[in-house]
Amino acid sequence: MNQTPNPWHVSFSYARALQNTVLKTWQGRPENVEAAQKSLLVRAKANSLAQLGRYSAEGENEEAKKGMFVKGYTY
Repeated sequence: MNQTPNPWHVSFSYARALQNTVLKTWQGRPENVEAAQKSLLVRAKANSLAQLGRYSAEGENEEAKKGMFVKGYTY
């Protein structure tokens, strides 16, 4: 989104992107807390790079590469 010059700052809500992998990693289990926290840090760094237009999926795990698009989903 921010890889080309824009006349204004383009923004995006990264909340779902932050939560998705973390919640799947945690699964509500105390033994997964540390792994989920590490996952959150990885996602936060990736989202920061995306906001700057510098994100690359290189090095991402398979879960993070999966899209979250759900056809026909309504809010």
